[in-house]
Amino acid sequence: MGGLNTLIFTDPYAKLCYTALLTSQFDRVIYIDLDTTFTAYFNAGFLHTNRVDIYLPSEGRLAVMTKDVLESMGDSSLVIFDSVNSFYNLFPIWQRMGSLNHLLSVLIMLLVRRGVDVNVPVLATSMLRYRKEGGWVQSPASRRLLQHKSAVKLSVDWHKNDLALKIVQHESIEAGRIFVYKSATLSKFDSYKYES
Repeated sequence: MGGLNTLIFTDPYAKLCYTALLTSQFDRVIYIDLDTTFTAYFNAGFLHTNRVDIYLPSEGRLAVMTKDVLESMGDSSLVIFDSVNSFYNLFPIWQRMGSLNHLLSVLIMLLVRRGVDVNVPVLATSMLRYRKEGGWVQSPASRRLLQHKSAVKLSVDWHKNDLALKIVQHESIEAGRIFVYKSATLSKFDSYKYES
């Protein structure tokens, strides 16, 4: 899971449950919470995690926050960048053009480069949205960056009442494999099984 990894989702609650699961499995996690959902659940006491350092970026603090994150990555086990879609909401609407895509790419690649240097994986989450390219199809935000640079691509959703993690691309796990987490509420992540 080294380098850039992508988690795509259509249901924000499924993404929250899976990222909460990850934070409980790693010793120390840096969580860059752009949509603030994780922070709200964490502050309300609904998430049971190991040590997690939450960063809430804003337009005026983005450079300072990035510097702090890069400096503290050496002591971490995982960096979660949640969510790519929310990055664009940090800036006024008149700035939301190509320069923001470039800034986002630079920011993620800085995190990935530092992560490679200190052996800390970076997970970027992206909600699927619909694009009209030869018909309406689902597409993640910052598609080019996430599709071409990600070592691992995952998707998370619900299967009946259970959390289902699907392998989209992985070097050692076949694409299409699904891991189902039974009773995946915010307090129960104990068991999973393979579903074919």
